[in-house]
This record gives sequence, C-alpha cells and structure tokens, in this order.
Amino acid sequence: MSDAPTDVPGAPSGRRSTSTWSPLLLRWRRLSARLRLGPLVVACLIALLIGVVVGRLSSPGADAGAAQAIQTAILPLALDADGIWNSASGERDPVAEGLVALRQEGDPVPVQTWGEAWLASYDGVLLQLAGLDMPATARPVQRQYITAVTLSRDAVEVLRHAAEIDDPDDRLDLLTEAGRLRQRSEQLTASARASVLDLDGQRADVSPLPGLTSFQEGRRG
Repeated sequence: MSDAPTDVPGAPSGRRSTSTWSPLLLRWRRLSARLRLGPLVVACLIALLIGVVVGRLSSPGADAGAAQAIQTAILPLALDADGIWNSASGERDPVAEGLVALRQEGDPVPVQTWGEAWLASYDGVLLQLAGLDMPATARPVQRQYITAVTLSRDAVEVLRHAAEIDDPDDRLDLLTEAGRLRQRSEQLTASARASVLDLDGQRADVSPLPGLTSFQEGRRG
C-alpha cells in the first residue's frame, strides 16, 4: 500500500494546503519509523531544515548587490557622459554651449570645432559601459544607461549636421531634433535611476515619459 496521502474528492482546496509543514512532518515521522531513528535525531533534522529555510529567506537578495554594483561602476560613467553635454573639460566646450551658440547667435564654430571631440568622448564612455561585467539583475539597467548615452551622442550627430546647414528653418528643425534626443536621453537616465531604487528595495513610480518639444515650438524658440 502506498504511503502517499490522497486527496478526498470534493474537499475544499484550502484544506489540502492549510499547512506546508504537515506533509513534511508526516514524512519525517514515517522515515523515523522505517529507519528507527530516535525522536532527538528527527528533531535535529527538522531544526536543520527550518534553519536552512529561514536562512534563505533572511539573507540579502541579489538585487541589493546589483544596486551597489550599479552605484559603484555605472553611475560614475553616467556622470562623465552628462559632463560632456553640460560641463567644459580643459579647453573643450560643452555640447550645450555649442547648441546655444548655433541657435541664438547662428555661430557654428563651437560645434564645428568640438563636434568630433564630443563624439569621441561619448564613444569612450559607451565602450566602458558596455565592457562592465555586471550581475545579471543589473544588466537591464546597464543597457538603459547605454541607450541614454547613445541618444546624447545621436544628438551631437544632428547638431554637427545643423552646423553645416544654411537655411534657417531647416537648421532650427535640426536643432530642435537635437534637443529632443537630449531630452529623451535625460528621461531614460531618470528611468534608469528609478530602476536602481527598485533594486535597492525602494519603490519608484512608473509613468509615461513626458512629451518632447514640438517642431513648431522649436521654430518659435
């Protein structure tokens, strides 16, 4: 005769799953009877099983380690990428100043002078980001940052093309598109930071991304 417990037909499903420990205890009892183990040995085995389960439940999760890895390895590179757009470095102007000079003063010289250096700097950051060996749970955030930096790099490509355009309306459209790409880059960076908070055990809101500057607004601006 089989020792496996059988379900009573028609019995409520809640009764069959009222306790996950009852089947375990029943199995230990039967094992004790078959192997002639003493009650103390059985109690020790049960205590060991409970200790393993509690230890697994109380141990730090992999997500916390992933969040720490992102803060240590990825965030400094993300700050470097942001600095290419917003901060001067040595003699190199930031991208933002080149965009303003071209839009407000019609001066293409800063973009023509530093455009190639901006792209090279972004390429350097992207290579470092892609080369990081991150925990599996951190890789989606790693990809988010790579995409955000790539969008800023794409904005520089459009900005360089705008510096070669003479038609004012076409130039304004290209400058607007460069700004739109940068806006998306900033939004995706914010989403990546929210993902880090989720990994760290906090709860970040999820919402649609804000709208971008329209081309009509860009021409008026």
